[in-house]
Amino acid sequence: MDSQWFVLAPLSKAAHASFCVLLLVLLVLLLFLLLKQMPAGAKAASAGLLLATIGFFSWIYWQANTAGMSVSAKTLDIKVPLYSQSIALSHLQLQHVRQINLQDKETPSLSWRTNGVGLPGYSLGWFRLESGNKAFAAISDSHNVVMLPTDLGYTLLVNTADAPSFLAALHANSATPSP
Repeated sequence: MDSQWFVLAPLSKAAHASFCVLLLVLLVLLLFLLLKQMPAGAKAASAGLLLATIGFFSWIYWQANTAGMSVSAKTLDIKVPLYSQSIALSHLQLQHVRQINLQDKETPSLSWRTNGVGLPGYSLGWFRLESGNKAFAAISDSHNVVMLPTDLGYTLLVNTADAPSFLAALHANSATPSP
C-alpha cells in the first residue's frame, strides 16, 4: 500500500502575525545595527548573526506552511521544521487516540516548552503536559488536535486539515498485516 500524505492544519492568522512581527523586529534591529557607529568587526559579526537568525526564522515560517504527515503500511512520518520524525505504527496506542480541543478544561494541555518553537497560534517541538508527561506537538489550531499516545514515553499532539481521514488511514494501516 502506498503512503498517504496529510497536510498539517494551516497556520492561523495569529501565527502568521507572530512570524511577521518577529521578522519585522529582527529587520528593524538589523537596520539599527547598520546605522549605529561601532567597530567594523563588531558590526559585521553582529549583522551576520542577525542575518542568520532572520534566515532561520524565515525558513521555519516557510516550512511550517508546507508541513505534513505521511502514513504508510509501517510508519507515521511527521515532516515539520527542525523536528521531523518517523514512528512505527506499532508504537502508537490507537485504541486511546482521540480528537481534543486544547481550550477545554478537561483535556490535557501544554505546560512547558522543553525544546521547540512557541509563538501565539503555533506550537512545535517538545513540551510537557500539565500532567507532567512528555508530548511532541505540531499545532497551529488548538481547537482540532489529534492526541496520539505512544508506548515510547510521550504523546503526539498534531492537527491536520482532515483529521477523520488521517485517523482512518492510521487504523487501516495498523490493521494491515506486514508482508
